Amino acid sequence: MQDGLNGEEMQRVAVIYDLGAASAVDILTALDGFAVPIFVCPDSDREECPFEIMSEFGILCDVRGLDFDEAVLRLRDLRPAGIMTFTDYQLGFTARLAAALGLPFHTLETVEALTRKYVQRRLLNSCGASHVATRLIQDESSLRSAFAELGCPGVLKPDMGTGSRSTYRIVDAGDVEEFSARNFAGDAKSESPEQFVLETEIPCAVPDGPWGDYVSVESLILGDRIEHLGICGKFPLSKPYRETGSCFPAALSPTDVAAITDLVTRAIRALGVRHGICHTEVKFSATGLQIIEVNGRLGGRVNELVRQTGGPSVIEIAARLALSDSSAFTMAREWAPQGVSFLYAKVPPFEATRLLDIRGVDDLHDMTGISRAIAQQEPGAAIDWRRGRLEHAYICFGAAGSHEGVLRLVSEIEETVSVTYEVVRSDAVGPEICEK
Repeated sequence: MQDGLNGEEMQRVAVIYDLGAASAVDILTALDGFAVPIFVCPDSDREECPFEIMSEFGILCDVRGLDFDEAVLRLRDLRPAGIMTFTDYQLGFTARLAAALGLPFHTLETVEALTRKYVQRRLLNSCGASHVATRLIQDESSLRSAFAELGCPGVLKPDMGTGSRSTYRIVDAGDVEEFSARNFAGDAKSESPEQFVLETEIPCAVPDGPWGDYVSVESLILGDRIEHLGICGKFPLSKPYRETGSCFPAALSPTDVAAITDLVTRAIRALGVRHGICHTEVKFSATGLQIIEVNGRLGGRVNELVRQTGGPSVIEIAARLALSDSSAFTMAREWAPQGVSFLYAKVPPFEATRLLDIRGVDDLHDMTGISRAIAQQEPGAAIDWRRGRLEHAYICFGAAGSHEGVLRLVSEIEETVSVTYEVVRSDAVGPEICEK
């Protein structure tokens, strides 16, 4: 594949589309002049496909309502040379399509290791990438047994889930009772049939400070070859385990970078990944570096963070890997970040039940260093911390010349934007007002 070929000669890449790390516009921009995207729109209750944009600037392959064999036939007629997805929700479907069409992608066994937290943790423990006891939770009885065996503190989360959704910290028997009452008692059991995992909490080795105790790594994989694009630093988590943003690149020593990437390489090999991009979270633990989890796709917002530092399009890199084009490694290697980019996400208080007012988000656009700010909630919106990143009040992108400059910008953001919530505290008689 060479740049500059016309649309008839360019190779086609099937993109299985759903709520994920890249929008249709992001994909079209990244592939312009390089490859033609075939937007495959499957059944989904998470995101409505922008059909007009897809059909006008790419190729639309609407497979909603079709059985699998019909979907394969429809996509085969469009002659894709590669296949990819940017969402965990469609990894399994993409793997099945890839196998049927003879295209390189994760195997179904690898997809299970990437999406089932219980399966993944056992594999990571076996290769030494983590040392975290884990149990599969299917009902109240299995939760009680697991808690009695593992003790506390523990992390309870969906066996298949993303974006910090429904992730609980379990510190005593009362937390077990509360979770069981919400998820397993009476009608709740039929409403939440999904499985959970209980893991021992990884102890932190980093003292309180401006940065979180974990990082994330974007890795490129093609056969036996694994290289790492870069490492994102993190702002501290909000209770219980909600992400508040990232910076790129992370503030790390060369020694830390080498140790982190070596561990991630070992984890990727243990999970059997042979193709594409992985997004891996690593924690600075009291017992050394440990893998939190490996995801079989590009990390959310990572493309924008890399681009803000003068880096390449990570979406284009993903497409080149889908086409088995090793120039993806050259793109990832031949640049150096200029400055430090960041994403800051305003997380509601743990006890918040409703957003009452939000002011100042538009004023962020006038601040030097801010590239984009988006209010994600409107006054009156119901709030539930269990929805993870979907409950952010606003998100803000920007860049500075240093990590210290990023921290100063975040302080200015906090002073500029005010958010008022209705909160319900366990020790209060009724709802309270909280400004944060």
